[in-house]
Amino acid sequence: MEKLKVGLIGLGTVGQVVHLPVLAGLKDKFDVVAVCDVSASLTERVADAFQIGGRYTDHRAMLAGEQLDVVAVINSDEYHADCAIDALAAGAHVLIEKPVCLSLADLDRIIAARDAAGKIALVGYMRRYAGAFTAMQQRLAAAPSILHVAVRDIIGPNAYFIGQTAVVEAADDIPDALTAERRDRAAAQVHAALGQVSPEAVSAYRLLCGLGSHDLSAMRGLVGSPKGVIGAGKKSGGRYVAAILDYGSFMATFEMGLDQVGRFDAYIEAFTGSERLRIDYDTPFIRHLPTHLTVQSTKGDDLTVSVERPSYRDPYTIEWLHLFEAITAGAPVGTTLEDSAEDLKLFAEIIAAFPD
Repeated sequence: MEKLKVGLIGLGTVGQVVHLPVLAGLKDKFDVVAVCDVSASLTERVADAFQIGGRYTDHRAMLAGEQLDVVAVINSDEYHADCAIDALAAGAHVLIEKPVCLSLADLDRIIAARDAAGKIALVGYMRRYAGAFTAMQQRLAAAPSILHVAVRDIIGPNAYFIGQTAVVEAADDIPDALTAERRDRAAAQVHAALGQVSPEAVSAYRLLCGLGSHDLSAMRGLVGSPKGVIGAGKKSGGRYVAAILDYGSFMATFEMGLDQVGRFDAYIEAFTGSERLRIDYDTPFIRHLPTHLTVQSTKGDDLTVSVERPSYRDPYTIEWLHLFEAITAGAPVGTTLEDSAEDLKLFAEIIAAFPD
């Protein structure tokens, strides 16, 4: 079988530290033939580092100049919709980093483009591809009931983890006009999603779309979508968000925030009555850190605590392998565009539940 030819749009941290190294490790299945970034200097430096021939600063030129099987849309959120739509129209399958986009209107445009092209669109919810996540899914499916779920994601600066383990090339030639355009796009897209809200609510929404999409997507993958939001709040200019979610027979609590402590504190814990199941995530910017599932139960006087580590294979690698199987063997797509719509709806409900 021939390798799938891949082009990347966006060469920031996640491209350099995660996607390009992962694809290099899957060179029997994927061949990265082209990269694109609005920074010409960054494009050249990253392409040199990974020995990639096709180098572009305009994604439309890359799509016209290359015969691509897959396009990874991993640039800034505000451009995901347009880039994904153009890639699909050019006949490529797409992997789109989360969030897919910032509004349901843009998501509808991507869905229409996917359907018109007859191609696959996979959303990069990589936490749902971790081996421990699959193990927790299976246990919850067999559980007689769920009594409560707790979701937490309070992390330190990404630079703390990246700076100690990787060298990341930075763009140094972005025109002021492009920076202003990105800001204006963000404002328009968030307004389309929420209407007129406070700056703190905008900040909270962007954090939900970024960090929170990992947590709430994974939560939904385990226990489905909530029926509604009982209550929610934001503090510290929208950098801390908490919510209580209604599942009918149980509740889920969600807390998210950013601080300056060098710790990645992210987990989902489910209480079934007979067991407590907890999946702990570590920073994705250090590859192959294992994701653990801890199971606690009691029989008689004995408290049993077991820790499962199904694999050292990182979730991004599993995600790309999943996409390969979907394209070449017709395997079902695990994280679809329609699934991601549930996140955008939930984010908006959380914002609407803020007291001011």
